[in-house]
Amino acid sequence: MFSRTYLLHLVATTISMLGTAGANVAAVFTVLYAGGDTTDVASVALASLLPALAFFLIGGVIADRWPRNLVLVGSNSLSALSQGVLAVLVLTGSVRMWHLVFAAAITGLTTAFAMPASQGLLMRGVDREHASRAFALFRLGINLAQIGGAALGGVLVAGIGPGWVLAADAATFAVAALLRLAMRVEGRLRVSGGLGRELAEGWTEFRAHRWLAALVVQFAAISTLSVGAFENVLGPVQANESLGGAAAWGAVLAADAVGMVLGGLVMLRWQPRRPLVGAACAGLLTVLPMLSMAAGMPVVVVCAAALTGGLGVEVFGVNLMTAMSSQVDRERISRVSAYQSLAGFGLTPLGVAATGQLAGLVGTRATLWTGSVLLAALGLAVLALPSVRELRPGTAVRP
Repeated sequence: MFSRTYLLHLVATTISMLGTAGANVAAVFTVLYAGGDTTDVASVALASLLPALAFFLIGGVIADRWPRNLVLVGSNSLSALSQGVLAVLVLTGSVRMWHLVFAAAITGLTTAFAMPASQGLLMRGVDREHASRAFALFRLGINLAQIGGAALGGVLVAGIGPGWVLAADAATFAVAALLRLAMRVEGRLRVSGGLGRELAEGWTEFRAHRWLAALVVQFAAISTLSVGAFENVLGPVQANESLGGAAAWGAVLAADAVGMVLGGLVMLRWQPRRPLVGAACAGLLTVLPMLSMAAGMPVVVVCAAALTGGLGVEVFGVNLMTAMSSQVDRERISRVSAYQSLAGFGLTPLGVAATGQLAGLVGTRATLWTGSVLLAALGLAVLALPSVRELRPGTAVRP
């Protein structure tokens, strides 16, 4: 049912994501073991984010110009080298803070090229008949790798130290590069003009689909409010104030992770007749964790809401990818994906910053209510659009 390219891409992505999830834990504790504080941890995180935001659009252009599997080979190889060098520095006790910042910047840079290439390769590697199941399985592999990698990374950091976890991450990137080298070369070098012209072509393709702009705005709102505001700031603060502290918040996050896995399993079986309606409705479910906490619900109810919200995230993501694979010009898909990634990643820090300021003025619970209302209102507005309600699989298919 699935092509060799898709299966190799799935395995490579799952393996590298397993290592990356563990490395994220190792990086934080490397900073702390080196005498750093929360400011240093934030600096390393920012060093990874800024290059990604700066190069996402260029990464989309490159991924549409070059064979995407080779773009990923280059990205994985650079990541393997960077993480390998960092692992040696940590294991030999030679690591300095600027080494961590530099390695994080390399990670952000490779992400900017890898994400559009991965999205484009994925969409070209499946036929439209099996697209929904293929995307669900792909996202399920990523989610399981993130959950397992983070848990395993924490155990290994405590047991053998962060250096070996970083070395394992380098190895997973090397394996992923080899797997992608084994793929049949996907496409050939394509140059239709200068960088500015190709960016403009991607923007034109993005704007040509009104439903796409609406769903990307909803995706950006989910990233900003549900992830940036709720998961990073409002959720843990409110859990500490009214739910009993860290243990309760950990249960909420665990429920969210379980919900994401369940969402992937649901989408392996369910193919809605109107995928954009399915996506927009699922996006509305992500408001439930914020809403339940704003209403002062007990931790069991908040966990149930988080599980439902996690399920909604996956259903939203799979349906959006399914619609994009059938409607967006596949020669421009990586550039369009880059605009989507930029919207999602770019606004998340804004959500963190704005939420902290607003909560300081009106309180955490009032800010939770505000975020809930905004996210729900935007989801309902997206559902009201005719272009969202009317699109069905097989309609107005682009080449």
